[in-house]
Amino acid sequence: MTIPLTLEQARALGAHLADRHGATVVEPTDTISVGARALLRALAHLNPVIQDVWDEIEFRARSVSLTLPSPAGAIVILSESAVADPVGYAATVCHEMQHAAQLDAAGSIQGSIDYVASSELRARAEADAYAVGVYVSYLLSGIAPRNEAIMSLASNLYHLAPEDVDLARGILSSHLATMKGGAVPPIQTALEAMTWLRLNAPDSIAEGIL
Repeated sequence: MTIPLTLEQARALGAHLADRHGATVVEPTDTISVGARALLRALAHLNPVIQDVWDEIEFRARSVSLTLPSPAGAIVILSESAVADPVGYAATVCHEMQHAAQLDAAGSIQGSIDYVASSELRARAEADAYAVGVYVSYLLSGIAPRNEAIMSLASNLYHLAPEDVDLARGILSSHLATMKGGAVPPIQTALEAMTWLRLNAPDSIAEGIL
């Protein structure tokens, strides 16, 4: 019998991934979350590209989580909706931890430049991050992954060029096919999350998946 994941377990999963990738997870009411959003709001006024993205984030403030670079490692700022239930928390924190892993691999400065300046690299980054979140949700809910995430990649939040929307959709579609085939998407954070869940919360994995 599947035992639902608890919020404490979801937070422990986030803390484990944060430790692996030198990141910090903060929740909506934490002081650092409020301060970081205020800082990004101020910086957005200096850069038209960031301003466009930030305007969309502000519009969706209750539902959009963020991963920001810092000298001390990535800061993952969870939205109100992300912390509303354990499965949503786990899926969102794993999505954002994939971004933290991307920053860790490229370096915070270069990773940030790549994400902001290149629609193609932003498309690739988001496709992988969405795949990780969808995979973790699938593990914990047993609900087969559907195509809503693919549609999300075309939203104004990411400001992707049309050809890069197609690129992101192709990457994510491939990951979804892998999940439906019973395998783990070939993404570092997806494997790390699955391994942690199998070791620390095996009863929370939906029956028939692993």
